[in-house]
Amino acid sequence: MSRPGFVLEVDERTPPLLISEGAGCRLERLPLGSKVAYPAESKPGVPHVAEAIGRALLAPHDQQPLAALLRPGMKVAIVFTDAARPAPGMARPDVRTEALEHVLSLAADAGVDDVRLVAANGLRRMQSAEEIRQITGERVHRSFHADGLIGPHDAEAPDLVELAPGVTVHRAVGEADLVIDIAVVTDPGQTGWNQLATGVTGAATAWAQQGHGADDSVRSEVAGVLAAHLQVCHIEIVLDQHLHTGRLAFLDKREWEWSVRDRVNVLAMRRLQDLAPHRVRRSFLDAPSAPYGVLAVNAGSVDAVAAASRTVLLDQQTVDVGPAADVVIAGPAPVTEHNQGAVMNPLIAAWDTLARTFGSHTGTPAVRPGGAMILFHPLPQEFNARFHAASADFFEKVLTATTDPAVIHAQHEAPFVSDEWYVNLYRTQNAFHGTHPLQLWYSIQPAIQHCGDIIWVGADRASAERMGFRAASTLADALEIAAANVGRTPNITHLHTPPSLIAEVSA
Repeated sequence: MSRPGFVLEVDERTPPLLISEGAGCRLERLPLGSKVAYPAESKPGVPHVAEAIGRALLAPHDQQPLAALLRPGMKVAIVFTDAARPAPGMARPDVRTEALEHVLSLAADAGVDDVRLVAANGLRRMQSAEEIRQITGERVHRSFHADGLIGPHDAEAPDLVELAPGVTVHRAVGEADLVIDIAVVTDPGQTGWNQLATGVTGAATAWAQQGHGADDSVRSEVAGVLAAHLQVCHIEIVLDQHLHTGRLAFLDKREWEWSVRDRVNVLAMRRLQDLAPHRVRRSFLDAPSAPYGVLAVNAGSVDAVAAASRTVLLDQQTVDVGPAADVVIAGPAPVTEHNQGAVMNPLIAAWDTLARTFGSHTGTPAVRPGGAMILFHPLPQEFNARFHAASADFFEKVLTATTDPAVIHAQHEAPFVSDEWYVNLYRTQNAFHGTHPLQLWYSIQPAIQHCGDIIWVGADRASAERMGFRAASTLADALEIAAANVGRTPNITHLHTPPSLIAEVSA
């Protein structure tokens, strides 16, 4: 039996606690009385993934079995989760490989010979042929690559298919008689129509759901169009909480349970962090070796599958953290969907803590309105020249002029949306779309509006100030800065992530 998540109250016996800070971590002694919310241990997964996939396709939710939907002469588009999600990468064999091979076997048995495979990268960077081969496996890639029947989605392609005014999709998807959508999910926000609605739609359609002022009504409208025009067999593979193994296994454990080997590895990691260049530390944590297991495989209609997957995820990840805290302490994960193979720049660090972590709750944020978030990351002004060119320009040119999202939307957004240079980088150089920094910046605004203070410990002061935040050298300094809003004896909660944790705030 796996142990549930729980909240520890810090006392004199509590050891220094691990706090993630991107490509590194630190040990901190928290003030007495602080609360530490630990994620649950991963629940037992399915013992045989291939068999679970087969069972899901034979007995889907609210839909006929996949074999009954397939027929000779039909066009089939298979959409699959792209290489950037989840992060870090999965150990081989990839569960997406197993799902694709099973689906293709059923298609072959049914006499279907017009099949195209599309990676659902949306406005994220397109994957190289080698990255896609690692997802699909050698056999699948060899069968489809030579004929140009497999590849990443191009949201700026000139041959997109319009399903309705304002809603365009990848041509293979729009012309398919059946769309088989294989999604790998690690949090509730990835379930349902999300992958199709943002992953294989045109740039304007995707941006309408992610840009300034976008809300659930826009996303629901796009989902409604897709539901009306596409026949979809939706498959969701729900991953467990196992992120690290070997020398990094200590990252998934509770500090007082570290073995002697774990403690040696902690010291080695700290030494590497002090001496090695950032790219070396990042590559150490970025290796595609996460020992993910599979909690569930659900197939069938999109909405029914999403409901089943969300139930599994909430049961695995929800932790009762008690009342909303005056101060929440957190740090970004080593690798996110936005920086695989690249340095974590300040915008991505802000997104991971102020959008993902802040927004991971059942209805009420873990920090009270007007409270403070104290975050740990160096915020280096380093941007991957290939992947994050637009982010570098946004950080240097836009944030020096204004941090106001309304002003950015009105006066600075247009070039990032449509400039030919950014479009060319996206289409030909595996760069993130020009809208990427805008998406990151807009997504952290709810946290900025909610919190009275956002303070970064150990951060480049100029980076923090440019984004409208404050910097501190130590946790004690950060608490001193926050005292003006939360007092000198605040209630403190440390969200001990990763792995994932969904905060449930109680009265």
